[in-house]
Amino acid sequence: MPISLRRVKISDVIQMQNANLHCLPENYQMWYWMYHYLLSPQGAHVAVDKKGKVLGYVLGKMDDEGRNQKPPPPLHGHITSVAVYSRYRKLGIATKLLCYTHHTLRECFHAEYVNLNVRETNRAAHILYQNTLGYKFLAVDEGYYADGENGWNLRYTYPKDPNSEAGGGKNEKHK
Repeated sequence: MPISLRRVKISDVIQMQNANLHCLPENYQMWYWMYHYLLSPQGAHVAVDKKGKVLGYVLGKMDDEGRNQKPPPPLHGHITSVAVYSRYRKLGIATKLLCYTHHTLRECFHAEYVNLNVRETNRAAHILYQNTLGYKFLAVDEGYYADGENGWNLRYTYPKDPNSEAGGGKNEKHK
């Protein structure tokens, strides 16, 4: 089955929300999806089949926390949500979507790093983020999730070499 990756279109938002509802315990109201789409459309990507059905997505944005600090923190992105329907997992879709998002946050906004939070019990995601993509553990956020579960704060830092591929993990480069 051919699968394509592309930037989100406004017409994808409802399908993304449906994927979120089916795949994850953290769910967002429509206004939140629209906020991300309008704020940073370059940070959101979908995997679609040949009919345009969304199989998975990454919802990312540039992080604006701390921008009023003196000095402000380095420009950086934040991955808000990643989901792939269960029948399409283990095909590398999440890895490719995240690499694509890393690449666009770097190219469009000159991000120096990307942060995300992941449930402490989500071992499959830990392997993806840390072993495959090269995210590093920063801290435990006690009770981060609505149900009280702790979150792990992870960071992907772009290579310092300006000639290296932005966005690839330890084992994969985005082209």
